[in-house]
Amino acid sequence: MVGCGAVGERYHLPAILESTEVSAVMFADPVIERAQRLSARVPGSRAVADHRAILEHVDLAVVTAPNWWHAPLTIDLLRAGVHVLVEKPMARTTDECERMRAAALEGEAILAVGHDFRFFPIAQTVHRLLAQRALGRILRVDARQSAGTRWPCLSPASLTTESGGGVLMSFGVHTLDLLLWWLGDLSPVQYADDAVGGVEAECECDLTHLDENIPVHVEVSRRRSLRDTTVITCSGGTMEIGLFEPARLRIIPGADAPALDAQVIDPEFDQAPLKTVFRRQLTDLVAAIDTGRAPLVGGDAGSRAVRLVEACYSMRRPLRRSWDFAEAHSAEDSRTA
Repeated sequence: MVGCGAVGERYHLPAILESTEVSAVMFADPVIERAQRLSARVPGSRAVADHRAILEHVDLAVVTAPNWWHAPLTIDLLRAGVHVLVEKPMARTTDECERMRAAALEGEAILAVGHDFRFFPIAQTVHRLLAQRALGRILRVDARQSAGTRWPCLSPASLTTESGGGVLMSFGVHTLDLLLWWLGDLSPVQYADDAVGGVEAECECDLTHLDENIPVHVEVSRRRSLRDTTVITCSGGTMEIGLFEPARLRIIPGADAPALDAQVIDPEFDQAPLKTVFRRQLTDLVAAIDTGRAPLVGGDAGSRAVRLVEACYSMRRPLRRSWDFAEAHSAEDSRTA
């Protein structure tokens, strides 16, 4: 494990310790005390301050460092032939993503990206339903997601401009990756957030499907509680999807048929949702390494999500609310005047 913060400790390490396919052998973090704390939980493992010390001793690395370290750490590991699972976002820019993908080719190693939402049972069921056109042609999509402050951290790294962005980059990139997986290529039409020179805590964007001209609306917020579901309206009915908190798959067929609250039966997930999702993510990568197939979320998918975030940021305008003071956007207005 490279980067021994809260996400690594709380989610990735339990998945590693429960796995029958991998063994934890080394922990690297420039704050050596963090690496030592995790190493103390795994008899026989070592703690080091420099990730380069692990290159000759491991087959696979999980990178959970802050965003600005994703590219340099992952590139070093991949070039040395070490397979990598890097936390989302894959990197801060498309250029960083492409250099990571090139390093994977150079080192003949597999790169996977931690878009774990794809491993939620409801997400996979929806992917199959949409691929089968179970409710007909997609007409429009509306996704609204609260980011909140529940994601654990040991530092304010994700709230700084060095992270590459705010709530869209740190959390909304999950939603964008799901939409890209479910729907196909998307392009932004307009985008607004409340960054005002810093990183955004709230954003709204309108996208369009490149081939079928489907309007897609996305809202992500750390400031407000949203409904935390995605509503997909199709020619034959509507489905409302909540992956977790709420876990919901509500299907409303057309022609006045009654709604169906579908259950995705998955006892293992129901008992320990996040531990199960992170373990399945790791298992998928191990299977990719063993068979030579691509992981469910490879460098191409990770890069595509970052590219969409970048495209949104490129058309940023101020997100104005009726309750905002006029002065809240005066600095932004002066820069764009």
